[in-house]
Amino acid sequence: MTYLRIWLSSALSIACVLASGCGSSSGDDVERVGLGADVALPQRRGTLLLDGCVIDAWSRSTLALPSTKRVASEIILLCAVPRGDGTVGPRDESATRALSSLVDDLHREGYRAHLGVAFTDESGQRYDGAQASASLADPVWRARFRETLGTVAAPFDGVELDLQALPNDARASVTALVSELSPVVRPQKSLSVFVPPSVTEPSDLPGGDAFARRELAPHVDRMRIMTLDFSEAGPGPTIDPGWAVDAVRLALADFPACDVSYPLYGTDFGPRGRRSATWFEAMALGGAPRTPIERGPTGAPFVRFSGFGGELHELWFDDATSTARALGAWTFDVLPPSVGVLYYGLGAEDPALFESLAARIP
Repeated sequence: MTYLRIWLSSALSIACVLASGCGSSSGDDVERVGLGADVALPQRRGTLLLDGCVIDAWSRSTLALPSTKRVASEIILLCAVPRGDGTVGPRDESATRALSSLVDDLHREGYRAHLGVAFTDESGQRYDGAQASASLADPVWRARFRETLGTVAAPFDGVELDLQALPNDARASVTALVSELSPVVRPQKSLSVFVPPSVTEPSDLPGGDAFARRELAPHVDRMRIMTLDFSEAGPGPTIDPGWAVDAVRLALADFPACDVSYPLYGTDFGPRGRRSATWFEAMALGGAPRTPIERGPTGAPFVRFSGFGGELHELWFDDATSTARALGAWTFDVLPPSVGVLYYGLGAEDPALFESLAARIP
């Protein structure tokens, strides 16, 4: 994810629970704001997102767990891309067969399967805003997109649009794409759109006003609010629970069927930029005596370490404890029952996550 978010300070502090070591803090503030470690979790609609077209054996084992099925009922495969001419791939015969077989497997496991369309080129690079905006503004491009998406999406239960890095003046084109696609996809399948996590009107995010939520509302089934990448200007947590509530509440004013997004991946901040990281990487780094795992103000764990050439890094991530504390704070009086949770980045998570969450759902 690449939604810009400037780090905001938090007044929260929590007690550390990892035996590998961390800074100490009082639990009083945690309990006061509902981030206690032992609270029951509200039962919410859960969706898992996998960034790709292939589910490896490890994640297939995770999906087979009864605890995972208790937490989530659908999975998004973010793997389709629109080409420069508007046609949607993958389109070759072998890829089509493989995707259809994978969807069959997910159905047998009891999940709904949605096709995510990421507006990237075929090398996986995000289209820049100007190029994507020009494509969306072209009626011929949008027509090719509609016509060819149906073939790729045929075995799936829903379609998810992941549009990013757009300028605000793409607003009319985004609305046109979604409104024209809606009667093609629905009601046989669901149609959802990923929406930037604005917390103000006008939006506080570059390109946030490219998404007219109220105008999009009649044409979609859900809006996935991308409450991710909270810290981009410098090291910090991938999500702030309070900020996420603000972003979802603003969206709820326009549409009741929204999801709050929660990261399963971590972020490694280094002098050459940022990269996504997994829980396993963090654990491997945090096991050394000189690189203890610490916890930040929101409870997210992190580890400081020296990389290649002695470059200093901070790797921030989430585990079962920090995730459960955030979800436990989102009680129904904070976010209504209509709000679901999108767990972003299947495969990067703490392996104890879903069993831990399921055990605390009444």
